[in-house]
Amino acid sequence: MRMCLKKTVMLAMAMMMMCSTTAWATPKGRQMLEQDLQEDSKVLPESVKTSIGRDVVTTRSKALASAMCSITDTEKGILNIYAETLMFQTVDWAALTIYLEQLNETTGKWAVVETIEKEFTPADKEDGELNSVELSISVGTQPAGYYYRLRCIHELEYDNGWYEAKSTKTDGIMLTDIK
Repeated sequence: MRMCLKKTVMLAMAMMMMCSTTAWATPKGRQMLEQDLQEDSKVLPESVKTSIGRDVVTTRSKALASAMCSITDTEKGILNIYAETLMFQTVDWAALTIYLEQLNETTGKWAVVETIEKEFTPADKEDGELNSVELSISVGTQPAGYYYRLRCIHELEYDNGWYEAKSTKTDGIMLTDIK
């Protein structure tokens, strides 16, 4: 009986090793990331001036280590926006797409009011190694008195075409203009 069980376990392990496959993300994954981020965010109290969205990547990722974004109300009618992506290894290409969204309080839906896109290559780095990217901007074009949040898509390509992406999202903060 024991010998039969041992043979069965060995045969099952051999089959698992021969039939294993690796699944990697494709550019179609970006559409799925954008759909996943449509879910509602919390609206933070007016006293909260910063919201941070983080996603630490699971062990399935070969290159994308972590992703984060943040939105800060300066109380001068300006939003400070920041996004970064860190990699485990040097990559061939990376991109950040940041969606600034405003809450329509009557419908409870978030609507994109600005989109910021930036691509990065190894030529953008002094040492020629693209292993992190960041983007920091100030936006003063939106009206005060509304709630805003960020949705970000963090993308990268490495090893001649392998693609990975992650998404991050902040909670909503009120833009104020105190003079």
